[in-house]
Amino acid sequence: MFKKIIALGLCFIFAGCGAAKQVVKTEISGEKEVLIEVEAESLIVPVAGNILATKEQGVEAAKRNALEKAIGVWVTGQQIVQQAVLIEEKIFSKVGGYIKDYQVTGQGPEGEFYKTKLRAKVKQADIRKQIDDLGLLLQTKTVNNPRVVVIIQEFTNEKLSEKQTAATVIMGELVNKDYKVVDREQLEKINKEDVLLAALRGDEKAAAQIGKKFDADVSVIGSFSAVTKANPSEFLKDTILCSVIYNIKVIKSTTGDLLTAVSGTESTWDLSAEAAAAKLTAKVAEAAGKKFASEIAAKLYESVTVLLNVRGITSLSKLEEFRKAVRYFDGVSDTRTRDYVDGLAQVELTLKYGNAQLIAAKLETLKDWKIKVDEAGGHIVNCTVK
Repeated sequence: MFKKIIALGLCFIFAGCGAAKQVVKTEISGEKEVLIEVEAESLIVPVAGNILATKEQGVEAAKRNALEKAIGVWVTGQQIVQQAVLIEEKIFSKVGGYIKDYQVTGQGPEGEFYKTKLRAKVKQADIRKQIDDLGLLLQTKTVNNPRVVVIIQEFTNEKLSEKQTAATVIMGELVNKDYKVVDREQLEKINKEDVLLAALRGDEKAAAQIGKKFDADVSVIGSFSAVTKANPSEFLKDTILCSVIYNIKVIKSTTGDLLTAVSGTESTWDLSAEAAAAKLTAKVAEAAGKKFASEIAAKLYESVTVLLNVRGITSLSKLEEFRKAVRYFDGVSDTRTRDYVDGLAQVELTLKYGNAQLIAAKLETLKDWKIKVDEAGGHIVNCTVK
């Protein structure tokens, strides 16, 4: 955590995982203020003999973590690490100014620590402007132009359509944001493979397998189903009513995890069935493509899993000490021991942000430990305790 927080004694703070985030609008002086509603939590060392101070520090730590999650929409974890002093001075030092309101949803002991959960409303426009002014607003290129494979099936009145309107539009939105997109000619190679059929049925592991096949970071899979019929409206009886049911998922190739998704039903009318289906499909696909283009890059940088292979751990107690030490690295949301045999331990880290290289750099500067990083790449770090 940043130096200021350490100085305050709020060690061991981390943001809650998997929390909901939604937009809330309120009227202020005749204008709409947009707020992001964020759920966050903190885990702190209790203040000895002072439960009131413990509760207050837990709330402040959770509010800070709510703000960190809010800025994570626009700033990568790597930027947070690299620009820690700047962000601390310009944003985190003014937590109260960005949080409109909050509600504590839970507090209490958790083992040797004290846990606080809350729901906060963060001023979206204010914080986004501050981030933009600092030159930290997220750009897709900060995560190296993710490579994407897009596989969308389209149906019209339950018949498979040869048109690729939805896929074309979504691919276009991704390309416009500098994503690398696998072209259709390459996709033809797996047109009849079972793995493709499984992915289109919603099998996330199959979708991940396709992504790996094409060296893609993510797979966008799903379907658009258009249904057309005579318009039942008396005033529009000479037109065609069209409804499009859509369901699209974005799957991370390395883990098979669901990054984001959209689904629903939209309707419109036109003079012909073909025109109605084409226009509505394009409209829905454009909205989905814009959403994915704005979210995929950031989400790829979140919730990364890194496996540490650590040699030289002499006992189970030392292993537990090591696990606790790395658990409180900035950006680490969870740790678990996977294996321990003959001095070789495997510790898995779940990151809120960052990557294996950042963890490797932190390991070599870990206080009270002499660690040599032998190799760091992908999602694995091999190291030795001297």
